[in-house]
Amino acid sequence: MESTVDIVSEKLHDAGEQLKEAQNVGSTERIISLIAGAVLSFYGIQKKDTMLGKGLTFVGGILITRCTTGVCPVNQAIGRNSLLA
Repeated sequence: MESTVDIVSEKLHDAGEQLKEAQNVGSTERIISLIAGAVLSFYGIQKKDTMLGKGLTFVGGILITRCTTGVCPVNQAIGRNSLLA
């Protein structure tokens, strides 16, 4: 009988493998996304009371998520994979 730790460890490993298969953003793009996301989020937070500020913060968050996961839904939709390039 498997222990709970073994089951959770196996599920985490499987989830990691699925994420690797879904990744479609290369290292350079991920770094650029992180920098751009941080800058946009910073400026958005400075102007948080305006619609522009809220929009900048939202877009910055999307770029940071793109960096951390390596997955871009836009790349997926157009069939682009910069990870392989």
